[in-house]
Amino acid sequence: MQPSLANKTYYSVILEALWPEGHGIPGPVLTETAIRAAVDAWRADNDRPPYKDVFRRLRELQGEEGFTCVIKEGSRYQLQSLDLGPKREPRAKLSKADWQALKERYGHKCANCGAQEPEVRLSPDHKRPRTRGGTNDEGNWQPLCEQCNNIKSNTCRGCTLNCYVCSWAFPEDYKQIVIDDDNKALIKRAADGLRKSQGTLANEILRDYFNRRKI
Repeated sequence: MQPSLANKTYYSVILEALWPEGHGIPGPVLTETAIRAAVDAWRADNDRPPYKDVFRRLRELQGEEGFTCVIKEGSRYQLQSLDLGPKREPRAKLSKADWQALKERYGHKCANCGAQEPEVRLSPDHKRPRTRGGTNDEGNWQPLCEQCNNIKSNTCRGCTLNCYVCSWAFPEDYKQIVIDDDNKALIKRAADGLRKSQGTLANEILRDYFNRRKI
C-alpha cells in the first residue's frame, strides 16, 4: 500500500527539518517540539490548524518507508546517515473484537510488567518488530502498558539479537534476569581483574555451570 499524497508531504516536511539545506550528515539533533513546530509551520502556511499525528507520520517514515537512519534518543531525533532499510509490511490495526480477545488472554494485564487495566492503558504490540521480520499474524501480538511499550521500542531499535529468546518479545517464556546488587559487584570486580567485560564473564560462569551439570 502506497502512502497518501498528504502523508508523503508530511514525510518531506519532517525530513527537511531533520536535514536542513546546507547541513551535513548527521543532521541536527531535534526535539519533539522542534519537529512538531516544523509540521505546524507548514500547516499554518497552508491555512490549516496544528497537526495531531506528527509522530505517527514519523514512525511510518522510520518503518514503512525504511528510514531506519532516523534515530530516536529519548525525546530527540537525528538523521544519522542516508542508508535506507527495507520497507516493512504496513502496520495492521487489530479489530475491536481481536483486541478484546487478546487482552482477555492476558488477563487485561501488561505482558511484561503485569500492570492491569484500568490502572494502566494497554496497547497492542508486535512481539517481534516488523523491522525484524515480525508479521501481523495473531501470534505476534501482545498487550503492553505505555511505559513498557516505549522502553521496548527503544530497546529494539538497532538491535540484532535473537528475538525469539528476548524477554521483551516473549516475556512469558524469558523473564528478565535480575541480578542481586552484591553479585553485580562481585562480577564487576572479577571482570576488571580479568580484563573482561562483565557480560562475557557472566556468560562464561553460566556455561561452566551448565556444562558441569550436563544440562
